[in-house]
Amino acid sequence: MNNIWNKSFIPLALTVVACLCVCACAAPSTPAELKDDAGTIITPAPAAQRIISLAPANTEIIYALGLENKLVGVTEFCNYPLAARDKPKVGGFSTVDIEKAVALNPDLVLAAEIHNKSVTPQLQKMGFRVVSLYPKTVQGAIQDITLTAMLCGAESDASTLTASLQKRLDAVAAVTSQLSPGLRPRVLVIIWNDPPMVAGNTTLIDDMVRLAGGANVASQVNGFASINLESIIGADPQVIIVPTSMDEKSDLLWNFVTTDPRMGSTSAVKNGRLYRIDGDLIYRHSPRCITALEQVAAFLHPDLFNRPAQ
Repeated sequence: MNNIWNKSFIPLALTVVACLCVCACAAPSTPAELKDDAGTIITPAPAAQRIISLAPANTEIIYALGLENKLVGVTEFCNYPLAARDKPKVGGFSTVDIEKAVALNPDLVLAAEIHNKSVTPQLQKMGFRVVSLYPKTVQGAIQDITLTAMLCGAESDASTLTASLQKRLDAVAAVTSQLSPGLRPRVLVIIWNDPPMVAGNTTLIDDMVRLAGGANVASQVNGFASINLESIIGADPQVIIVPTSMDEKSDLLWNFVTTDPRMGSTSAVKNGRLYRIDGDLIYRHSPRCITALEQVAAFLHPDLFNRPAQ
């Protein structure tokens, strides 16, 4: 009797073991940890209902997602869309008033890189949920829109927006990815003149220039940094792009580029390849950065893209 039981049990046991092995192999792997741009792990939490934005780009993302009713605080520099100017203020971009922020009782604070050393740690120690958004690539900007939507329970609302942005990004990249190095003009994006400051590597602008079919002459500079004028002249940019804003500083920078005799020795000035671009477009990792990318591509390759109006 025992022999009969053993004979019938052994095949059954082997079958069960085999099934367990198949199930174990088929089980989905643990998803990778989701992190913000500061490397902080995003832990599950209810969808945010009271949001503070500490950067203009973050504010633009919230509005683009249709979540403005949840936005309870912004900075003094959050100027787009116009309705954002009417939101309660928590100080400037780099001068956040912690007391004002706390008084608004947010359940989500969207910060930027400039807040890493002081503001973010303070708010986190006080128990507030802080997520840092400062992508260094255009693709990263699109991903951060998705992340923001996820934090606010608006994934479905984000899908149409991000799909449209991705389509426009891909359309530019499809053209410029085929360009040989010799067809990629040397580009300088200058952001100040005294001393000269440029957009170097690990910046959204650097990635934008590459995607648009150019070669950033400041790619050896880390971030936004000063550079001596001799280095600019030596790099001989073929295209110079000047981000502008609604103040007199923009005029000073433009006048420097167009009238300084030393800048006059560059190929860009000699050939009249100087372009202005709205600083709010090219600096911010908002959905509008795709518009900036399209404009830069048209500056660099007017034969391949429709040239934007100046």
